[in-house]
Amino acid sequence: MERMDLLERTLGIRRPWYVDSAQLEPEIGVLSVQLNFESGGTFACSGCGRRNCKAYDTHWKEWRHLDFFEYRTVLHAPSPRIVCPACGIRQARLPWARLRARFTLGLEAFVADMAEEVPVAAVARFLGEHDTRLGYLLRTHLW
Repeated sequence: MERMDLLERTLGIRRPWYVDSAQLEPEIGVLSVQLNFESGGTFACSGCGRRNCKAYDTHWKEWRHLDFFEYRTVLHAPSPRIVCPACGIRQARLPWARLRARFTLGLEAFVADMAEEVPVAAVARFLGEHDTRLGYLLRTHLW
């Protein structure tokens, strides 16, 4: 199994998405994973959920993901806007994150599970994130 295949399986990445590259920076403890999508790929509308919408344009974003071994993992990807016949130009639905989120769904679920057992400040220290950022996530998106 090749390195990119392993990352795609671990991250649950499916077509039209793929892992384009990955860079481990051990001196700062970060694994950066760059995702991309196949030319001509289609996406679901974040408004109505309609599938097979073509990309209109993209802008690059990043999301904090669950740590991979002891490395802070950050996903970088183009976030496509699509042309939906029903909604017009909208942000595409991404399989790993909610609309306008800065964390992946996996990390959000981890934070929610941990916050049921320990204080948010402890979860924040463990993840190296600010506790107000996690508190906002918990208040506005998960409950």
